[in-house]
This record gives sequence, C-alpha cells and structure tokens, in this order.
Amino acid sequence: MEKKGINTILETIVPGQQAKDAEIYFEALSMSSLEEMHAYSINEKLYEFFEFDAFKTIDDTRRYLKELFKRMHDHGEGRKACYWFVRRKLDNRLVGTGTIVNINYARKSLEWGYAVDPELWGTGYILSIQELLKEYIFDVLNFNRIYGQTMITNKRTISSLLACGMIKEGILRDFYCKKGVFIDGWSYSMLKKDYYNFLVQKNKKVKNLIPEEDIINIISSILDNEEITFASSMENTDNWDSINHMLIFVELKQKLNIDFQPRHIAEFKSIKSIINFVNL
Repeated sequence: MEKKGINTILETIVPGQQAKDAEIYFEALSMSSLEEMHAYSINEKLYEFFEFDAFKTIDDTRRYLKELFKRMHDHGEGRKACYWFVRRKLDNRLVGTGTIVNINYARKSLEWGYAVDPELWGTGYILSIQELLKEYIFDVLNFNRIYGQTMITNKRTISSLLACGMIKEGILRDFYCKKGVFIDGWSYSMLKKDYYNFLVQKNKKVKNLIPEEDIINIISSILDNEEITFASSMENTDNWDSINHMLIFVELKQKLNIDFQPRHIAEFKSIKSIINFVNL
C-alpha cells in the first residue's frame, strides 16, 4: 500500500471499527473531551512509569492535547503519529488513549502506546486496546512491525505485553531518567508473522486433558504463600491481584503452550473457570 493510501486510512478509519463484539471503541481526539481526559490526567498513579509529572490544571491537559494535534499534522511526508480516545461501549465512559507514533512507511514499522485511567486498571481494558491496535496495524494498515519500550520496573505492562504475544528484544541500559534516576528500558516487538502465528495458536484446541493438579501448581507458583484449591479466585485470594493475574496467564502459556484471548483473561478470575477453559 502506498503512503497516500495509508494516510487515507489513518484519517478515515479508526482501530476496531468493524469489531462489533469489542467492549470498547476508538474515536478521534477532540477538545470536547478535554474535561474527561483531565479527570484522570491528574491522577498521580498514571505517571509512575512516565518521565514527566502529573498534570495540575486543565490548562496543562489542554496544552498536551494541542501538542498531540500538532504531532498528527501531515507536513508533506505523511503522518508520523496518530492518537485516539478509547471509550467503553456500555456507557461511553472515557477509558484512555491509543497511540501509534514514529510511523516509518518504507520499513512498514511503527511504535505504539496507550494509557488507561488508573481507576480502570485491572479490568482488562489494556488487553482489549492492544488487540484492536494489533488488528489495525497488521490487517488494516498492512504494516510489518510494532515495537516499543517500557521501564524494566513496569511489571504490570510487561505482563500484559507478554500475554498479548509481544517478544522481548532486550534491555536498553539507562534508557529512562526519572527525577535524576536512570532506569533500564525493556524493549519488545511483534512482527506480522508473529501476529498470525499467535492467532493460529490461540485458536488451537487442547487435545488432551491437563490434570487439574498441574494447573493449580502452575498458578500456585505465581501466588506465593497461598493455599490454592479448585475453589480459589481473585475474590478470595489476597495475592491474586491484577499483576499476578497477568503473570498467571503468561506462565500458563509458557508451560502448557496455550494462548488466551484478551476477553478470556478479563473473564477467567477463578481456578474453576481457568481449568474449564484449558480442558474445553
């Protein structure tokens, strides 16, 4: 696809436009959503792994939005970035943003990103955003490579990246600097061939039943110092938080060669539901 065609897509088609079963949807950035964005942009939790401070006033958020509009402007070489708001279909609540930047038309490569309202962390929206962006980048834009980096200490995001099929490329030494402290970066990527292999694997049926004890032992290895039984769930297990929830599915994928769709990770919050799916 030529650059002009790609730019037409970026201007007219949003990620997930045909995904009728998705619980979220993407829409173009607009100043009309300024107050909604500002409501979560002042939350300090959002900036734990950013190199800049939380916004203080609505003017801070307004300036940031204006900067995003500038970055999306085509200066004759094609768009280098595109940003969208992400909303929940149920009630149109603003969930966060989705991003593609550093668009390289010759290499069919780009960097992606996203931000989710901290009040909605642990609800699976980040996985839904990742899936819709992957589909858009590989199937709609027909690009070959997605890449990105995050702080090595960002365990929650790294877990979600591994769960969605991203491949670790390496460690970027002292890549970030936050308040005078240098922090290594965790570099990752996905190629189109990885994406399609991931789709094939996650649609495979498990041919042989896996003993319940084996599944429970794998989950127990993540939830340290917990007595895990068939009746255990996120609701009744203290160590089963959102980070460990992601790690559980990463470990199940590695040990059992089973992939889970984002909606499964969001829904399967008990030993019973996980075992039933694995042995479906």
